[in-house]
Amino acid sequence: MAKFDPQKDEDRAYLAAALTAYALGLKLEAVLSPERGRPIEARARHIAMYLTHVALGMSLARVARAFDRDRSTVAYACHLVEDKRDDADFDNWLDQLSLGLSSVVLLGIAPRLACSNSLRR
Repeated sequence: MAKFDPQKDEDRAYLAAALTAYALGLKLEAVLSPERGRPIEARARHIAMYLTHVALGMSLARVARAFDRDRSTVAYACHLVEDKRDDADFDNWLDQLSLGLSSVVLLGIAPRLACSNSLRR
């Protein structure tokens, strides 16, 4: 298995999908499936794409490539998730996922920063 690289869009998408699948009690393969799947699986994919876009700051086009979807599909997914944020419980849950995702990605970058800083001394 290849090493996780927090700089690679595909790895960031995989991490967002894995976190979302875990939070919803789903199989990761179902969330990343090229088929639409059950409604809960499609919703999980929407959430993962939204998190990748919002929490990790990736453009819709980059998210689309990482999830092997069209840009319009990602835009639609983000719109659906954003509309659900009016529900305070969902909004809080999504904030927690976003914080967790961005923290893990930053942790993946930190060792590289520490190594590069130690080389400068």
